[in-house]
Amino acid sequence: MQGEGKVLYVSGEESAEQIKIRADRLNIKNEDILFLGETDIDIIAENIQELNPKLVIIDSIQTMYSDEITSAAGTVSQVREITARVMKICKGQNITTIIIGHVTKEGNIAGPRVLEHMVDTVLYLEGERYFSYRILRGVKNRFGSTNEVGMFEMQNNGMVEITNPSSILISEREDNPSRKRNCSKYGRNETTLNRTSSINHANYIWTSKKNSKWN
Repeated sequence: MQGEGKVLYVSGEESAEQIKIRADRLNIKNEDILFLGETDIDIIAENIQELNPKLVIIDSIQTMYSDEITSAAGTVSQVREITARVMKICKGQNITTIIIGHVTKEGNIAGPRVLEHMVDTVLYLEGERYFSYRILRGVKNRFGSTNEVGMFEMQNNGMVEITNPSSILISEREDNPSRKRNCSKYGRNETTLNRTSSINHANYIWTSKKNSKWN
C-alpha cells in the first residue's frame, strides 16, 4: 500500500522491537506503515484523528481498555466500549479498520460475542500448527456472500495466495472412472471425500454393494 495512504498498526500484544524483528525478516520497508504500541483507547483515538490513516489495524481488541470503564480489559463492557469508539472515529473519517480478536480452542472468538454483532465483517484465519497452509473464511459479511474462502501458504516473505488449491488438496488427479470426489460440509468445515469403487463379475443374479472405507 506504499503511496496509497498511511497504515496505522496498533499493537497491545507485542513491543516495537518484536514488530521490528518480524518486519526485517519479511523485508518490509515502507514508510507509510506506522506503529503504535498502546492499549489506552484515548491515546489511540487521538493518533487516529491526527494521522487520518487509510487503514487502522487493532491487535488485539482484548488488550485495549478505557479509563471510563472500571472493569478489566477484555470484558464485555470494555470490548463494547472500545469497539464503539473505534467504529465511530473510523467511520466518521472513512477509514478502513481491521480488529483482531483471540479465538478459543473451539475456533470461536474469545470472550463476549458482542464484537461479532457490532462489526460489518467477521473473518476467520484457520490452520494447523504443523502445516504452512492457512484458510481465510468469512462467517459474516454485510457487503456480500460468505460462501467463498481463500487459501494461503506461509512462506519466508509472508502469506502468499494459492491460486489453485486443488493442486494441493487433491494429490491424485489422474482420470479414473472408478474414482469420484465429493465435498461434505460439517458446520463451518468442508471435507473432501475420495471414493473408489470396483465392479466384479458375479455368477449369480443377486448382487450386493459394499463400502470398505472413505479417504
